[in-house]
Amino acid sequence: MAQADRTLSMLGIARRAGELMIGQDQVLSALKRKKRLLIIRTEDCSQSVIRKIAPSLESGSVSCVAGGVTREDLGRSLGVRGAQIAALFIESGFAVKLSEMLNAGLKSRA
Repeated sequence: MAQADRTLSMLGIARRAGELMIGQDQVLSALKRKKRLLIIRTEDCSQSVIRKIAPSLESGSVSCVAGGVTREDLGRSLGVRGAQIAALFIESGFAVKLSEMLNAGLKSRA
C-alpha cells in the first residue's frame, strides 16, 4: 500500500472515531482555542490557508505535515468536497501513529 493510501486510511479511521477535524474552519477554530494539533495539509493547499496556520506553526504548538495527497483525494476518502487541511489533537493515538508512519516513509525514501 502506498504512503498516501495509508495516510488516507488512517485519517478515515480517525474520522469514524470522531477524532478528526476536517477543513480550515474547524482547524482554525481549534487553533484559536490554543489546542496543540497535528495538521495534515494537501499538496495543493492554498497559500491563504498556509498563511492562516503559519503563526501557530512558528509558535511550535502545532506540527504540520504534507500528506502526499490532493484536495480531491482527501475529500473523497473522508466523504466531503475537496478539503485542504485536516487535524488531529497531538496527544491522540491517531496523531502519534500517523506521525510515526509519515516519518518512516521519509526515512525509507532517503
